[in-house]
Amino acid sequence: MLKEKKNLPEEQEIKKEDHSINSLKSSKTGGRLLSNKDGILKLGIEGRVNTNTAPGIETDINEVLAANEFDSLVLDFSDLVYISSAGIRVLLKLLKAYGDLKIENTSSEVYEILEMTGITTLLPISKKMGEVSVGSEKMREFSVDGLEKIGTGFHGTVYRLDDETILKVIDEAIPLEHIQKERDTSQKAFLLGIPTAISYDVVKAGDHYGIIYELLNSQSYTKKLQEDQDKLEELGKELGKFTRRVNSTVIDDTFDDIKQLQLAKIDRAKDILDEDDYVMIRHLFEVIPESHTFVHGDLHPGNVLIQNDGSLFLDMAFSGNSASGYGHPIFDLISFTQPVIGAVEDHPEEDFVSAFNGLTKKQNYELWDAYIKGYFDTEDEAYIEKVKEEILLRARAMKAIDLKYCAIMLQNQESAIVDGDDKRKIIRDLGSETMFKNVETAFQRIRAALENKEDEFFFLEFLAV
Repeated sequence: MLKEKKNLPEEQEIKKEDHSINSLKSSKTGGRLLSNKDGILKLGIEGRVNTNTAPGIETDINEVLAANEFDSLVLDFSDLVYISSAGIRVLLKLLKAYGDLKIENTSSEVYEILEMTGITTLLPISKKMGEVSVGSEKMREFSVDGLEKIGTGFHGTVYRLDDETILKVIDEAIPLEHIQKERDTSQKAFLLGIPTAISYDVVKAGDHYGIIYELLNSQSYTKKLQEDQDKLEELGKELGKFTRRVNSTVIDDTFDDIKQLQLAKIDRAKDILDEDDYVMIRHLFEVIPESHTFVHGDLHPGNVLIQNDGSLFLDMAFSGNSASGYGHPIFDLISFTQPVIGAVEDHPEEDFVSAFNGLTKKQNYELWDAYIKGYFDTEDEAYIEKVKEEILLRARAMKAIDLKYCAIMLQNQESAIVDGDDKRKIIRDLGSETMFKNVETAFQRIRAALENKEDEFFFLEFLAV
């Protein structure tokens, strides 16, 4: 049962509970042929479409479709009491396969779920006659008391709400508009076919805000890498190939322009950089070609999930520093590379193990090497080294900016770093003096690489977009 604070009249509360995810009061579940007349095939979907029942219902539907000729498809939801993200995915498959799809006679509860996911913007969906919305403009409120904590990231904590959904509670330092943007970006990406978790709505959780997402039967690449370190090369290449496929998806101007966001970040850092370093870094990003292909913006193994039927992105980035949007694929390659630099170049000790992913310095480099080879589908070492050079130049630059900001905050004893939780511990342990040295070392490496560079614009050609 969702631990939602009830603000509805008692009668509506009971109705809401009857349609909750864990309710036992479910009717027969399935899909059946209602009629096939004048080229319109009508199917009735009944009961509860969730993780357990969706595969069977999809089979029912496909069997009926294969046995009939029709021009357009109508799904009748008169007897449907609940639909989960698994059911939403079935609807999207049908929409992609048949195009002319319509849904009618939905209950207010089911319509509310469809509206939250954004699917109501893709196809005509009508309610039952006389149905009125049970929702309200007021943001829903949840308590995390008693909920199972299933993960912690840099910007928030994830709790299990029930068998179908999770609540991602986001740090109070993140503005509400950024949280709403994450939800909207995730929704738009999902509806465009980007493999990502379905987002529902933004909610209140105590003094924090959060987002409700579908609960996926999966594990992150980070966890898989920690469990199966013998498969590091295989998993790295697999992750690279997955990223390349998604980076080929063309998206529109309603998403953020990643190149402009990165240039804006560099411009904001002008006051903490030497003039020559600022000009050098800005040039590295100014010459990146324009592209309207999808970029995750905060790509690392912890933000990609492995499922039986493929991989999925998590955590569409939402801040001005790293956002999901459109741009040249090199931006995701830069994101993937930055934690590797942190592990390999910022720590001199050979036995260092990254708190970010639990891998050693050697393993981090091997993972990165496999990822790049998988992404470009080549074992040509000379080619791979040239590609790495282009990525490293820009990854070191952005990592140095982030590191210098953190060093200044730590030096000034700013509470966001000094009083932060364990997620900031890695910054405190490194120390401001070491961070300033690492920043200067990064700039020295960039200058040396540019001085020895044979072809400044090689990267303009290394990836067709």
